[in-house]
Amino acid sequence: MAQSTTDTHSPAAPGSGTRLLSLVREFATSLDHWPDALYQLSEPELGEVVGTMLRIGLRAENVAALATADALTRGTVANSTATGAPAWVARQAAGVDPSVLRRVGSVGVDCADPRNTVVTKALATGSATVPVAAVALREVPRIGRQLPCVDRDELMGRYLSLSAYGPRALRELSTRIRGQYAPEQLVCDEEVQQDCESVRWYDLHGGLTRFEADLSTGHAAIVKHALQALSAPAPAAPDAETSAPDAETGAPERDTRTPAKRRADALVRLVDTAAGILDGTTSRPVGEFGGTAKILVTMDYATLYEGLRTAGRLDQVGSTETGSGPTYLPGIGRTTDGDHLDAGTLRRMACDADLIPIVLGGESEALDVGRAKRLFTGGLRTAIIHRDQHCTFPGCDRPPDWCDAHHITPWWAGGLTNLTNAALLCARHHTIVHRDLLTATVTTTGVTWDLTPGLMPTRPGHRFAA
Repeated sequence: MAQSTTDTHSPAAPGSGTRLLSLVREFATSLDHWPDALYQLSEPELGEVVGTMLRIGLRAENVAALATADALTRGTVANSTATGAPAWVARQAAGVDPSVLRRVGSVGVDCADPRNTVVTKALATGSATVPVAAVALREVPRIGRQLPCVDRDELMGRYLSLSAYGPRALRELSTRIRGQYAPEQLVCDEEVQQDCESVRWYDLHGGLTRFEADLSTGHAAIVKHALQALSAPAPAAPDAETSAPDAETGAPERDTRTPAKRRADALVRLVDTAAGILDGTTSRPVGEFGGTAKILVTMDYATLYEGLRTAGRLDQVGSTETGSGPTYLPGIGRTTDGDHLDAGTLRRMACDADLIPIVLGGESEALDVGRAKRLFTGGLRTAIIHRDQHCTFPGCDRPPDWCDAHHITPWWAGGLTNLTNAALLCARHHTIVHRDLLTATVTTTGVTWDLTPGLMPTRPGHRFAA
């Protein structure tokens, strides 16, 4: 039998429900007056309003899910004419995003199940959010089949503990667990996904055409990386007829295209170049175009090589000549765009690519080039990407292909071109770092920025007092 959410924690004092409902109504009414009062606030106060309102929204979604669970327990939903919890929730909140309504209704149903007390408590205390709970409730049963000896509540708690990292982190955790304990399932999933792939297009009003593509995880990673690599903002050079440089600095005009427009241009560029190569009218691209679209995958050495060597299948994985099926080895790889791919998919991709063996920090790669070179290139840039993964400025996640490798201690101030003096920065934050003379601390695992202005050295041997 379902239990009330009040059974999972101490009940409030008598009369609290009525009092809190009155406060909610008052708060909802006050929201109508906020837009006209925002101009009275200082810049820090505006930031406080944004953060507080968004946190209230997440906490309110938790309460809505718990209230839905109570409505199910009492029979309120069953006694209504709604077809289920999501439909009942939709009737209470007309005009709310349907995806939010379905999420709240679905999590509410699960919270009414006594087996999910861990989820109910996490939502009640605010240690988890409804979006994260929805992913955890979906992923834990799947993973449980690969880890039959693991306690369900313990596994659910581990998923919910990652609430601060968002739903994507939970999905990545599932992929990593399955890559370790059920690699054959990941390979089968990729094969099934490929069988279901499709590309469609249809005409829209105004002459536009919409393309829709359903791709497997592996194929999607290739396409996304190519589009990301070629869709970075690209300021146009001044043109005498169509544009002019900035009157004061002489700098080229900034790229005013939206991210979606840049991705569309990148797609057309890729297809146009590929079509030219196939038709023999365009030579195979080299240099910047050919280099930026390659996908960089981090994968441990044992997964790619040692496991196959031990199995005696370096040259014949899955070969019908051996009279046996493919050998599934545990492991997972991560692309620079954050996609986790199974070992089988990565080995298949490696068959069609030039392998560049890199031992980060090992003798085979001169990661510290000191003063011999100014730019971070080749293996050194690859090492920086492997460590940083995206723009290192606090709160920014722009991909590596959009970033410059920045000298923490500037080259002109005596800074070395090595891994411990480097950090990935997107164009905007690279400008801000030099504008405010910011500095950072670099370790083997990441970059930590000090946002105190004026700490960057401005001449060789110069150090500001902290």
